[in-house]
Amino acid sequence: MARTRKQQAEWRREQLLDAAMQAFARKGVDGASVKDVAEAAGVTPGLLYRYFDSKEALVETLLSERGFLPRLRELLAADHHARPATEVLTELLGAFDRLLADNADLVAVFFSATQARAALAELVGEGQRLIAGFLAARVAAGELRPHDTATAARTLFATVAIGRRTGSPVDVASLVDLLFPHER
Repeated sequence: MARTRKQQAEWRREQLLDAAMQAFARKGVDGASVKDVAEAAGVTPGLLYRYFDSKEALVETLLSERGFLPRLRELLAADHHARPATEVLTELLGAFDRLLADNADLVAVFFSATQARAALAELVGEGQRLIAGFLAARVAAGELRPHDTATAARTLFATVAIGRRTGSPVDVASLVDLLFPHER
């Protein structure tokens, strides 16, 4: 069965993102050119520009679509009020850690994305705001003790990310217990 134009365009876009991930992971975001990405995809740079306005836009798309934020939104949209906050946090951080473990190329792009630093900061900030909001709601409900939820959110994600990046993965249940020892 032949693909429609829309299906073909979606397939090509995903192919370009896959090639970008490979090129950026191999050479770093700063070291890889649009030409490198196009060559990895087996297309011309002109075709790549039909899908993405710039290399920065390509990096931003990779980070926003293939990073953890879509999964975090999905996990937090689920009704977690019936489950303890520490259980939910352990699940969220476990999912984040698995994404990092299963996507070494994405981690390499994430840590080398100086060209898209502003977009990266916004994505990370949104993830931290989502977790901080979750924590604040649980504090307001009396489930968690009052604390600086923004700092807790930054600490949780940074600890897991750095642990994965340095080859010293963190036991997420222990991390949650360390920050919220009496809530378990």
